[in-house]
Parts: sequence; C-alpha cells; structure tokens
Amino acid sequence: MEPEPERGGEKLILRDKLALDRTYLAKERTILAYMRTGIAMLGLAVFIYRFMDIGLVFEILLFIVLVVPGIYATVHGIHRTLVRRRERKELEEELGLVEK
Repeated sequence: MEPEPERGGEKLILRDKLALDRTYLAKERTILAYMRTGIAMLGLAVFIYRFMDIGLVFEILLFIVLVVPGIYATVHGIHRTLVRRRERKELEEELGLVEK
C-alpha cells in the first residue's frame, strides 16, 4: 500500500484530491473558452470580409475589433494551457501523486 501524499506536513484525503481535480478542470474549461471565443471571432471576421462588400474603413475596423482580439484570445488560451499543464505536473510531483 502506498503512503498518502503529504503537503505541508498534512496528509491529503480524497476530498482534497478531488478538489484539486475540480479546480484543474475548471481552469481548463476557462482556457478552452478563451480559445473557442478567439477562433469564433476570427471566423466571423473571415466571413464578413469574404462575403460582404465593405469599404476600406470597415475593413480596418473589422481588423481592430475582431481579428486582433481573436488572435490574442487564441494565443492567450494556448499559452495558459501550457502553463497550467506545467503547474499541474509540478504540483502532482510535489504531492507525490505521480513518479518523477
């Protein structure tokens, strides 16, 4: 039987392990929402640009309002995903939930 993981001298119980999992999954959903929103904004910008006859001023406005925030949200989501995975791995190693 494996020893219980410890953090700060206290043993983690099932409730604590499940709370960590719920927190991790909530963060993942938020990050995926950023990425989904960014991709939707980019898709809307492409649709408007491709299928609607708009002037130069509206093309620039479209770029500023949809494309820039869409790219930012998508890149931010990808970056946060990578950071969260690294943090999760470090936490699991610290708690002894996985082998190093």
